[in-house]
Amino acid sequence: MKNRNFLSSAIKLMLLLVMLSLDSCQVQDDWLNVKRDKSDISPKTLDDFQAVLDNSNTVNKGYPMLGLTGTDNVYLPDNILGSVTEPERSAYTWGKSIYLGAPTGDYSVPYVVIEFCNIVLDGISTLPISNTQQAQYNNLKGQALFHRAMSLYNLSQLFCKPFNPSTAGSDPGLQLKVSSDPNQKVKRSSVKETYDFIISDLQNALTLLPQQQQYTTRPSKRAAQGLLAKVYLSMQLYQNALEAATASLGENPALLDFNSDKIKPNETFVFPPYSNQLANEEILYFACGQSMVSLWPVYTIGFADSLLYKSYDGNDLRKTLFFKVNTSGRAQFTGSYTGTYLNFSGIATNELLLIQAECLARNQQPVKSRELLDVLLVKRFKTGTYQKLVSPDNQVLALVLAERRKELAFTGQLRWEDLRRLNQDPVFAKTLSRTVNGMKVQILPNDNRYVFEIPEQEIQLTGVQQNIR
Repeated sequence: MKNRNFLSSAIKLMLLLVMLSLDSCQVQDDWLNVKRDKSDISPKTLDDFQAVLDNSNTVNKGYPMLGLTGTDNVYLPDNILGSVTEPERSAYTWGKSIYLGAPTGDYSVPYVVIEFCNIVLDGISTLPISNTQQAQYNNLKGQALFHRAMSLYNLSQLFCKPFNPSTAGSDPGLQLKVSSDPNQKVKRSSVKETYDFIISDLQNALTLLPQQQQYTTRPSKRAAQGLLAKVYLSMQLYQNALEAATASLGENPALLDFNSDKIKPNETFVFPPYSNQLANEEILYFACGQSMVSLWPVYTIGFADSLLYKSYDGNDLRKTLFFKVNTSGRAQFTGSYTGTYLNFSGIATNELLLIQAECLARNQQPVKSRELLDVLLVKRFKTGTYQKLVSPDNQVLALVLAERRKELAFTGQLRWEDLRRLNQDPVFAKTLSRTVNGMKVQILPNDNRYVFEIPEQEIQLTGVQQNIR
């Protein structure tokens, strides 16, 4: 009980800090400009609750990234492997334990966001809402449902087995917290229940959110449709994923032309900066991942896998815009859509177009799938150098997956998510191998190590079932 009372106090304090540390572009001035006594730290109006979700430093940043370190897109040389954190080193070498008993933001940060969402959902449910406030109320509730769904989806990609229809009903899922009461104990659901919950939140959000938002840090209807497409793809429900992606993109999806003057190839950050979110028309929802030694180029420790880097054509602008090559010939990813060193972890039209292309290929429509790849790639190659793809129909799916890896190589931890789901298909299952300090290590398809252990503190506090690695 002592730990839970402390947690309740900590959350109240965190809410106060949230209210006092909002991004300047989204500050709710009316709330902040009123003097309040010490007991008045809880949000009480729709504007107050919007301010909770507008704290982008918590809600839109710190997305889990550790899965990416365990993929074939990342290379950490032996001589500097000891410079990364223990969890990063364990993820890279597929160790039996990732966290070694230590706390982790991979687990706690999404649950903090979920707590914020539940505070908003519980709080606004008791407010008297006038007719003139209904649109604001709907928008706010839809945002909270989206953020909760996104947090649960990110957690599921690290702490649950990949969705498998034959075992999802019995595989351990997540703790599905729907109350803002931190003292409430919640057992683990099943993987099926976890995905059903995520889909339900998103379907409800779709009835509430506007088509567009003032800021891309606030999710829109199109962003919710995009996240729904990602969820269905991970479930291998390809027709559903196709419909959701198509609904999100509309008839004329915006794509950033890598030849345009919006791109600054000679500057440190080649893509439009976060401070000018609307400059990158591809971004539907803005979020970025945790800063990690193995992935953050400022540390000059982590690199792109050499085979991945060599897979880009010489006229493919992604080769020079995504990567910078150091004096030793190693390529380092620097081309994030955040316009900073932080990896983009949000939702953008390039990913959704590739979801469309993959689903069309799987639904026996290879010609349409190939045409979508042409639409994307002509904007990625130097002007006048791109030649339309020519390939047998039975090879289009492999082509789409190869382009998906190149286009989204360091976007969130998408490569980790793809390995997990594709390992269930013998055609695309892949054994990953590395040589670390002279020793060969590997991870087989569908290995238990594709599921991270739940932090020990959570096990001690709630007694939930631990994952087996």
